[in-house]
Amino acid sequence: MIIHVVQSGETAQDIAEKYGISVERLILENNIKNPNDLVVGETFVILKPQVTHIVREGDTLYGIAHLYGTSVLQLLRNNPHLSDREYIYPGEVIVISYEGEKLGRISTFGFAYPFINTSTLRKTLPYLTYITVYSYYFNEEGRINDIDDINIIELATEYHVVPIMMLNVEDINQNIVSYTMQNFLKSQESQEIFFNNILDILS
Repeated sequence: MIIHVVQSGETAQDIAEKYGISVERLILENNIKNPNDLVVGETFVILKPQVTHIVREGDTLYGIAHLYGTSVLQLLRNNPHLSDREYIYPGEVIVISYEGEKLGRISTFGFAYPFINTSTLRKTLPYLTYITVYSYYFNEEGRINDIDDINIIELATEYHVVPIMMLNVEDINQNIVSYTMQNFLKSQESQEIFFNNILDILS
């Protein structure tokens, strides 16, 4: 992987030619909006495909992944522009692997607000192991607010990402969080309400 810093007068075409890659691939991988009007100092990631596949009539991501002994998620990681698309089209070039690519296992974590853009979420999920929605809040009575996280949880499940429930102490009227927590921990009734609410949300 190479990081290129845009110089004065450079275009996406200039950069692509410099590194021997297609300008289409450079634009896709860096989400370049104005390829002929780049900002000096802007940085782009330069990746050189090692194995590619030209889509044929009837191809699916699952079939291509099976053909090359990889996974659909790995194809989405290497081709993030496909994440929010329903179809692939004949003639498209899909990157199977990149030069110098090292495959291993790491755990990654991210969080999202309930109002996250679905397209952004789909492009991010292939890189995550866990995701949490920010955030559920509980008060000293053990009651938990409700948030609309169904879409995020369903998409996370689709991408084999584990959703995690985040809980924070509610801070109404600038109450001191430690004071709220202290009252909550003193009350067995509040704790019972709290755990019952969690079970209701998770069920």
